[in-house]
Amino acid sequence: MASPALLRRRSLLAVLAVLVVAAGVATWLLVGPTAPPPAAPAAAILELAAADLAVARDEPVAATLALAGLLQPLAESVLTAEVEGRIDAVLVRPGEAVKAGQVLARMDSRDLAAQVAEQRANLAASRAQLELAEKTQRRNEGLRERNFISASGLDTSRSTLDANREALRAREAQLALASQALTKAVIRSPQAGIVAERAVQPGQHVAPNTRLFSIVDLTELEFVASVPVGEVGAVRVGQQVDLVAEGAKGVDGGDDAPLAGRVERIAPTADAATRMIPIYIRVANPDGRLRGGMAAHGQLQVGATAHAVTLPREALRGGDPPTVLVIAQGRAELRPVRLGLNDEMGGRVEIKSGVKAGETAILARVGGVAAGQAVAEAPPVR
Repeated sequence: MASPALLRRRSLLAVLAVLVVAAGVATWLLVGPTAPPPAAPAAAILELAAADLAVARDEPVAATLALAGLLQPLAESVLTAEVEGRIDAVLVRPGEAVKAGQVLARMDSRDLAAQVAEQRANLAASRAQLELAEKTQRRNEGLRERNFISASGLDTSRSTLDANREALRAREAQLALASQALTKAVIRSPQAGIVAERAVQPGQHVAPNTRLFSIVDLTELEFVASVPVGEVGAVRVGQQVDLVAEGAKGVDGGDDAPLAGRVERIAPTADAATRMIPIYIRVANPDGRLRGGMAAHGQLQVGATAHAVTLPREALRGGDPPTVLVIAQGRAELRPVRLGLNDEMGGRVEIKSGVKAGETAILARVGGVAAGQAVAEAPPVR
C-alpha cells in the first residue's frame, strides 16, 4: 500500500501533464498548424520558335561558288573614220543585223578620187622620165666605150637613172595611199552582227578617228564574275557553270531561263582593293535571246559528296574554330565545329565534326542564349 507522500506526488505529476497538454492545444488553436518550408523556385526555360532552330541533316552536298555579273558580247567592233570628209549617206540603224563586208555608210569621195587621178598622172610622168633616163644611160655607156665621154659623165647619167627609179617607187606608193583612202571612204562592217551604236548622221563632217558605229556579235557572250582569292584554287578552265540571265526568255516563253557556260579564262592577279579575281565564262547564244549588259547570276560547282552532316550557315557563330550552340539534354551547349564543303547557293555548310545528324542547333541570330541555359522549342501557335 502506497504512502500518503507518494500519492500526493503522483497527483501533482498528473495535474502538470494535463496543464502541458492544455497549453499545447491552446497554442495550436491560436497560431494554427505550422506551414511547410517554401519549395525552391524552378529554373527558367527559354522557349525558342522553330524558325530560330535548325536540325542537322545527313544529305548530299555540293560545294558551290555563287557568281554574279553582266553578260557582254564576246566580239565587238568599234568603227572610226580613217579619212577626213563629209558623210554622204548612212545606210543602217541601231538594232539592224548586218553581214561581214556590208556597206554601213559612204563619204563624199570626190576630193579623194581627184587625188587618185593626180597620183596616177604623177606615176605616168615618173615612168616616162625613167624610160628617158634608161635610154640616156645606154647611149652614154656606148659613148664611154669609144671614149667620147668621160667617166664622170657616165656616173652622172647612172645617178640620174637611179634617182628616177626611186622616184617611180615613191609615186607608186603615193598612188597606193590615195587609192586606199578612196576605198576607206566607204565604211563596211568588219563582221556579221547587230548594229549596237550609230554615232554619225548624213552631212556630218568627220575627222580621222571619229567614232562612227559599234557592231556586236551576239552568237557568243562572255560572263565576267569575281571569285575570292581563297576560293579561286578550286576553279579550273573548262568547268561548267549554271547561269540564269534576268529577263531572258526560254524556248517555252518563261522568264529567267537557265543557261550553260564554260570557264574560259582566269585572271592572273587579284584586284588590290577587293581581293577578288575575275574569271571569264563563255555562254553560247545561238537563238539570240540574250543581250549584252544583261545581269546574270549562277553557281560554279567545285566539289561534292554523297553523305555529309549539314547545317545552315546561319547556325555558325564566331570564333576560330567556329562554334555552334546545340540543344543537348534540354540545355544549350556551345561546341567547336570543323567545316567542310560550302554550298553558297543552298546556304548550307558541311559539318565534319562537332555536330551529329539529327541534333538541333540554335541559329546565330538568336542572342542572349548562354551555354548551359535551359532551352526548349516553343509549342506551335494554334
